[in-house]
Amino acid sequence: MHHDSTPHWQNVGDTLCASGESPFWHAQEERLYWVDTLLKRVWRHHPASDRAEHWDFAEPVTGLAPCRSGGLLLVMGPDVLHAGGWHDVPTSLSSLPASRVPYRLQGGRCDPWGRFWVSSVPVEPESARASGMVGTLYCLPNRRRARVELQAVHGTLGDCHGWAWSPDGRFMVWCAPHRHEIEQAGMSLPGSWPPELGLPMTLARFSPDDVARLGTPRSGAMDKLGRYWMAMSGGGRVLCLDDRGQAVIEIRTPTFNPTGLCFGGPDMRTLFVTSSRAHRSAEELAAYPRSGGVFSLRLDIQGAPLAVYWD
Repeated sequence: MHHDSTPHWQNVGDTLCASGESPFWHAQEERLYWVDTLLKRVWRHHPASDRAEHWDFAEPVTGLAPCRSGGLLLVMGPDVLHAGGWHDVPTSLSSLPASRVPYRLQGGRCDPWGRFWVSSVPVEPESARASGMVGTLYCLPNRRRARVELQAVHGTLGDCHGWAWSPDGRFMVWCAPHRHEIEQAGMSLPGSWPPELGLPMTLARFSPDDVARLGTPRSGAMDKLGRYWMAMSGGGRVLCLDDRGQAVIEIRTPTFNPTGLCFGGPDMRTLFVTSSRAHRSAEELAAYPRSGGVFSLRLDIQGAPLAVYWD
């Protein structure tokens, strides 16, 4: 495995987030977007001008994705909302079906066919876990009318993040932080509707000793070679897995608690990493004073193109 112990990370602006998450590179605008869930805020940064802007909301935005029209999908509570542009008033596009146990949506990523994948988690995880309730993976089809119905795809995945697709679109990969695993499943008839996901299989599992040394996989992104890159929360590093689940690259980060990552830049050879500052110890903040920041690192490796929602 290749170790880069002295990477040349750069600060992306001077913003420090309570909990930066869900970064993506907007190719049309040449901007990096991300959310600060705890502060109920969406950020974007234009590297060429070094200009950062934020957009405040009344409740947390727990997921974010770009649209083909130039707008945004916003995940808030049980709803997926659509905004036509920056600071436009979002309108509800889809909502979770009614349930006796309250759920909310989180995360979200678009697939190569312009659909949006998002998972549900219980609003009160402890009580739901005691009763055996877990989250559901949903897929939102392309928009053909004002409101679109979420399609349930898998009902037992639970808390998942960082969905990505292999370059040929035949496999879907994601992080399962609570199980300390990277999982994958085949896409039956890729691009067809309704989507069918094969039996989830473990691509990589992190033992308690691995977690203590490397951290927990929190989010991820795919490169053009089909390798899965992960932000290792509580480990201060990024790991890259090959298609057999073997770690092939390890890079230290300027934060102990990286929370999300994506590829971006005009040539897709820049790795962006978000991090959190809230609920970190005084000792950790002293050792990592830029915790909560967003960082970039130039690589020789090109990331896979980011898919957008077809609205």
